[in-house]
Amino acid sequence: MKFANCLFLILSLTLSACATNPVTGKSDFTLVSENDEVEQGRNFHQQVIAEYGVYDDPELQKYVNAIGQDLAARSHRANLEFTFTVLDSPEINAFALPGGYVYITRGIMAYLDSKAELAGVLGHEIGHVTARHSVRQQSGQMASTLLGVLISATTGQSGLGDLSNQLGTGIVRGYGREHELEADRLGAEYLHLSGYDPEIMLEVIGVLKDQEVYEQALAKKEDRDPNIYHGVYSTHPRNDDRLQTVVRAAKNLSVQTYRDSDRSGYYDKIDGMMWGPSIKQGILANNLFSHPELAFSLQLPETWEVNNYPEFLQARNPQNAAIVQVGVSGLKKDESLDGLLKRMSNDEKLEVSRNENGVTARIMAKPHNGDEQPARISAIALDNSLALTLLGTSTEDQFAGTEKALLGIIQSFRRLSPAQVDAIEVPRLRIVSRNIDSFETLAEQSAIEYEAVDILRLLNRAYPDGNIDEIKNLKTVTFDD
Repeated sequence: MKFANCLFLILSLTLSACATNPVTGKSDFTLVSENDEVEQGRNFHQQVIAEYGVYDDPELQKYVNAIGQDLAARSHRANLEFTFTVLDSPEINAFALPGGYVYITRGIMAYLDSKAELAGVLGHEIGHVTARHSVRQQSGQMASTLLGVLISATTGQSGLGDLSNQLGTGIVRGYGREHELEADRLGAEYLHLSGYDPEIMLEVIGVLKDQEVYEQALAKKEDRDPNIYHGVYSTHPRNDDRLQTVVRAAKNLSVQTYRDSDRSGYYDKIDGMMWGPSIKQGILANNLFSHPELAFSLQLPETWEVNNYPEFLQARNPQNAAIVQVGVSGLKKDESLDGLLKRMSNDEKLEVSRNENGVTARIMAKPHNGDEQPARISAIALDNSLALTLLGTSTEDQFAGTEKALLGIIQSFRRLSPAQVDAIEVPRLRIVSRNIDSFETLAEQSAIEYEAVDILRLLNRAYPDGNIDEIKNLKTVTFDD
């Protein structure tokens, strides 16, 4: 393409890519029509559901949808067909796709305290949709790519970028301070119009800020990136004048008598909600990992810290930094367990030995930000197409003890009968009357495996050092009765 033709294309698209913003009434630069926006949301909705899963509680889904639809009907884009879904995820998150698809995780719902606070989170996400934040972000990315085409045409250097992830980071992790602030302003407006006190937004953001502070400290301790929800405010909401101004401005829209926040009604809805990873990820209790769908159990050392991620299970010995990662791998057609280990280690000459549950081998591995060190890799057949894989490693001077622990984990593998699967207890969020005098005691009685005191404080709005005596009904986590 010649330079003149390429420049003409970019100028033509720029001049024709203005649309009226439904919130401001002003023209925005956008390369995505409303019809395309709705179609995007519809297509990506299936991917979201496939990745996260829908939480299996029809009554809770109905409850959330009713609150969301009430807010959406008062929004700047009431013409859209909004869809609200509770995702089966422990993540503390909520996000929206283009075209009116709004999601909230059961993970964040555990930390909310009322129907009004739930409305605050949903209103914020509706604000992203009505202000077309994802579309405006995409249009900027697409314009940059078109500029890259121009650069390529004139210099011969490729400027094309990968647009496949346009809907990723911004939608799930936030859009930056200006768009987040606008979503808070719009959410507060929709709360006001629906009869909720808009200042509930400040309470919700305060809760999320406390969670962010805790998560950042924990991530630093565990040497990983923090997993935070819309972490764009450097200060707490009570100190953020700009945030307070945009939220409180909603009260100037009209005279309004606000409805009760309905804490008791909300508590009734979340009492008994599943806690932690979904059943599809398996259940962890006293470091016994049980997987109902794959019908097996595995005992991890009692003193090790275990994290159950969607992709794998990871256990770490805090005493010597030994680590084991457990996952599921697909077997190729006619592939043996020996062949799987050779493929995973990229070593056709790997010496593999058998044990009562499967196969195992010694290898060298290089952990994240570390030097090469000894490791043991193992595989256990789950069926003809799947195998449980275990990779454990530590520094060479600690590996003798680590290897003994790894072999013990492998030997602990048990296949579960249907009756044993049915007997697996699931941790659930419970609302109880306070009859104890400390969070430490509550933590000892709870089913939370690690950091129980801090997590219970966060759940009960007492982080980092609130008084339990001031709380009438406590949130805790227990196993099925």
